[in-house]
Amino acid sequence: HPEAIEENTIASNIHDRHQLVQSFINSNLLFALEAKDQDHMTTPDGNGELPLHTALENNVTLGSIKLLVKGNPLALQSP
Repeated sequence: HPEAIEENTIASNIHDRHQLVQSFINSNLLFALEAKDQDHMTTPDGNGELPLHTALENNVTLGSIKLLVKGNPLALQSP
């Protein structure tokens, strides 16, 4: 659940989890932290894309997409 990762309720016992699960949680935790940075979420990169667009191109998990949408809902609008 992206909300559990966003609220950091999973990270406290991450060392007890299997390596693949750890990798998954760490990846999503990075997206959760990224989503909280409003400047980052609303600033296009060198290609003119927002973090949500880059994530979609890279086929990240649905949970990560949800976190990024929550961080910048306006990224869903087309120009």
